[in-house]
Amino acid sequence: MDRLEHLRVAAAAQFEGVNPRALLRRYGRKGIILVNDPEDARKKLVPVSALSPGAREARQKAEISVALQGAGQDLQKGSGMEEHSQAIERLQPALQFAPPSPSDAARDAVVAAIPHRHRGYVDRWMAETSESVNGTWKLALGKILNGRLISTHRDYVRARAALLDVALSTYDGKLKIARQILADPAISKANKWTAIAESLVPKPRPGRSGHTYFADPSEEVAWQFPALRGFYLNQAQLSIKAAHRMLLDLIEKKQHAWGLGHLYPRPTLAQSRTALAKIPLPERTLGREGEEAYRNKCSPWIKRRPPEHSGDFCVTDQKVFDILCRDSAWRLGRIWMVNFLDVASWRRLGGAYGPAVSGDMVMEAAAHMLSRGCVPGHAHMDLGREFIGARFNGGIFRISGESLYAEAVGLWRRLGVEPVKAIGGNPQTKIIERWHGCIREFEQMFVTYTGRNPQERPPRLALLEKQAKEFKEGKAPPPPIPTIEQVIAAFEWWCAEQWNAGHRSKGRYLQGMTPDEAWSIKRPAAGFRTLTESELEYYTADRRFLKVGRGGQVSLSLYGQSIEYVAPELFLHQGEEAEVLVSRRTLGQVTVIYPVVGGTESCVARLKEELPWGSESRAEVKLRLRCINSVKGILKRSIRTVDAAEGVLAEAPFLPTRALLDTLAAQQIVNPRQLFGTSAPAPPPLGHPETSSTEFVGERLGLRKAGRQLTSEEVAEKAWEAMEESS
Repeated sequence: MDRLEHLRVAAAAQFEGVNPRALLRRYGRKGIILVNDPEDARKKLVPVSALSPGAREARQKAEISVALQGAGQDLQKGSGMEEHSQAIERLQPALQFAPPSPSDAARDAVVAAIPHRHRGYVDRWMAETSESVNGTWKLALGKILNGRLISTHRDYVRARAALLDVALSTYDGKLKIARQILADPAISKANKWTAIAESLVPKPRPGRSGHTYFADPSEEVAWQFPALRGFYLNQAQLSIKAAHRMLLDLIEKKQHAWGLGHLYPRPTLAQSRTALAKIPLPERTLGREGEEAYRNKCSPWIKRRPPEHSGDFCVTDQKVFDILCRDSAWRLGRIWMVNFLDVASWRRLGGAYGPAVSGDMVMEAAAHMLSRGCVPGHAHMDLGREFIGARFNGGIFRISGESLYAEAVGLWRRLGVEPVKAIGGNPQTKIIERWHGCIREFEQMFVTYTGRNPQERPPRLALLEKQAKEFKEGKAPPPPIPTIEQVIAAFEWWCAEQWNAGHRSKGRYLQGMTPDEAWSIKRPAAGFRTLTESELEYYTADRRFLKVGRGGQVSLSLYGQSIEYVAPELFLHQGEEAEVLVSRRTLGQVTVIYPVVGGTESCVARLKEELPWGSESRAEVKLRLRCINSVKGILKRSIRTVDAAEGVLAEAPFLPTRALLDTLAAQQIVNPRQLFGTSAPAPPPLGHPETSSTEFVGERLGLRKAGRQLTSEEVAEKAWEAMEESS
């Protein structure tokens, strides 16, 4: 047997740097057959081709060292340059052609040291390391690379790592090795880049030979990985072990068909696991979990890269303040807010506040953003109905679930903004959720900070709530609970001064700048698109399609109340459908767009004089209408309560507790409908004026403690007086 092509296991293990038993186990997993040593049948021989590249290199260095030692002994025996020249000629015969230039020799040495399948990888990293260590990176100073302003070498490294989609530690590790080789005096200048190229060649890891097994282009192996991938990437969601077992069964069938004349190699489970681990997450999710899981986990909108220009992408969401505050009547609670945030610069563009999130509140926040910032290119919004309603995204006319045509166009489509809906169940896709975590710094400035959940609720809040209750009863001084106006004013100051103008971060979004600075530096070359006051009023108005009534009037229904508007221009268009634009600020007038021959025309319809609402402010009118609607609801519930009580008394003769029922029947309860159905209402019993109130009925039935309570009319009157005082 040719001993030059085989090594003993101990020698191979020494070159591999592992224990001989571990080396035998590795060869067993790979399916490498070791031949017996002819001198000792109990020992095995390892073919040199089975050694790893590092082990083969170590073996070659050992052979060269032995040869040099022999040459040194020859030089010691001789005396003079003649013997030295003869020894050199024995080690390296004279070339039959002219030697290449040093640069060509270095290039050829680098290429020869790299396996063909790794040359693309090594070439890319050679270019990266050379630009980073020879000063070429300074050409990028003052420029924006991959959305990052380059001011230092560290900025350049971060930008290049993000551009190559590798970890920063990986990039730093390559540069560290290159600098160590360049600073090593033991390596000659002509061989430094050869050594750098050799260090960049991927090294096979022990026990993970799947990196090289499926890379074999031979016909026996090339088909195996596509088959393994097909078994693994299906919605049956087989495990890697099951997919590997199915691949072995397929190999066994092919082997049985060919017979012993053709032997197929078989991968191990570790090799299959290593190969399948390199499948990208989007491809794996789409193949194993389906399209919906792909959209929820790997949608293109799930980005961790900031947009190139500010104003290109904004995101909006709602949040409740974790701050206990009060109104003018010392009612305690928390308020909601809706904010718009620029993704590229993290600049807060605008927002709105209210007791509950509504479409009007979101529209007010959008108008605030459009007036202070710009018209964004994309709007990433929450999935709440207040954000994805028809007033923002338009409505679609459907029959049996089939979309036919757009019934109305929303705010974003009118402005040319691309709406992007958030992914359900994956709040991490919205950068504003991280910003909401930063707001906690502001919330903790207040003594009434409530915490994020009941477990974090500070114990001092119970004492403040008790003190507020005693203050309303006149038993204690007022506690230090901020008002709603104070919380809103403090938050607006914090957003403008502490966040937009003061916050700095070293991340990929801000890169050491404040949001205001990033907003200006990342400004697009064409500038921001802005709106005038009239354009803003036009785009943010509510749009309704109504029929023109008799006399050229249109009736707007709001909280169950009908508000009538009239215009002389509409007199000739009675019965026709027109588009009514309701301003988000005032209800004193509306704009009506009606069809005419050849197109459309518009006019202003004003509120009828016989319908004075006291104010043209939309917020005040809506508040008054809600009060009226609440009073009606209270009266209806009172009537239903009395009807239920009469039904109970009607069943009294059929119940066994006769004495108790006789007592209840003796208490006369007047039906409140008699008070509204006759011109001369019956006098109320027992001197109570509010016979139709729920408090009175509950007191008469023994369900409430004795004591006079406010009637529904008095409740509505108190609410209206409190509203007028606050305005």
